[in-house]
Amino acid sequence: MILVDNLAKRYGDVIALRDVSLAVESGEFLVLLGPSGSGKTTLLRCVAGLEVPSGGEIRLEDRVVFSEYSSYVVPPRERNIGMVFQSFALYPHMNVFENVAFGLKIKKTARGDIAERVEAALEMVGLTALARRRPKQLSGGQQQRVALARTIASRPRYLLFDEPLSNLDPKLRVALRTQLKQVHKRLGTTSLYVTHDQNEAMILADVIAVLHNGRIAQLDAPRKVYRYPATPAVAEYTANPRTNLIRGELHRTAGRLLLIPRDDPYCFLPLPQCCAAAGVHHVILHARPEDVEMVRNPSADEGSLFVVLAMPQGSDTFVYLEFDSSSVASDQKPTAIITRGEPEDATRLSRGDRVGLRFLRGNLYDPDTRRLIGSFDRSGHYLTARTPDMR
Repeated sequence: MILVDNLAKRYGDVIALRDVSLAVESGEFLVLLGPSGSGKTTLLRCVAGLEVPSGGEIRLEDRVVFSEYSSYVVPPRERNIGMVFQSFALYPHMNVFENVAFGLKIKKTARGDIAERVEAALEMVGLTALARRRPKQLSGGQQQRVALARTIASRPRYLLFDEPLSNLDPKLRVALRTQLKQVHKRLGTTSLYVTHDQNEAMILADVIAVLHNGRIAQLDAPRKVYRYPATPAVAEYTANPRTNLIRGELHRTAGRLLLIPRDDPYCFLPLPQCCAAAGVHHVILHARPEDVEMVRNPSADEGSLFVVLAMPQGSDTFVYLEFDSSSVASDQKPTAIITRGEPEDATRLSRGDRVGLRFLRGNLYDPDTRRLIGSFDRSGHYLTARTPDMR
């Protein structure tokens, strides 16, 4: 188990981590997700012992390896940690077997044990047949698998990954994600993984910690991070290609609940009646593209948006929409809306067409605190942010 308690890290006047606390359970794969500068790599390096925190505490199982109340910091070599970096860092004059064995030789491991461990590690990453090749004879993906084999051959109790796939092309990344997941299941090693790639986090993680401005904005299972983001910032960062955040006011009229967007006060977007349970007037509505349905011929009192672009992306077509912002301040950038349409939308929709919107599920946020108030689903149920099924 890895325990981080109120961890802080400062570089002069710059605060990289602020009161970060998390627990990685034994055998768990926890992914640190966030944009550049969010603090995810700093947190990983603090756990590894490559950075000395400014405050807080780090425990590996029941052993304190850093505490602001102690002058002793356990050095990296004594933490039983294996790290896989962006850089492969392979020795060009050694073959694959020798590269994987090098760390074990430094530790003066018995020769028979070295051979057994290296062969087991190469078999695990599918490189047994390439054991005698030099790094220059390998592809980028194969070199990264050598780096992974080198790390797991030392049999660490904890595995730390610092964006190990970021230098590979997209197809290789997909293949290696699968292999990493398989290796983790076989080893059962407690793992901490840093990435800025949302898809990678969703695929690999048992738990995701989303970092924002040096703090953990949300710590949850991947499905919950995607479906119930704790803040609008988390919703935006976990989007692919992007998501919808609409600031507006809730109004009841003629037995209906309407959202009047800030960007177009003459547009009335219907919401499920259950959203009245939010008990607020001003909200930020969040809805993923797949949860927004276009209405081809909206009625006059439904409000409508302009089609800007219908863009096919493989089996999907994403339709980009805009409000009529002629009635709002000219210096206010209008909110763009994206929906996942039908394949034929790429040809049957034209720029300037008007469509209405129907929200199938979504989340409501307080615009002042930026915190999640509640969510609604396709069946018309409303869940508060304190509902156990949600959080």
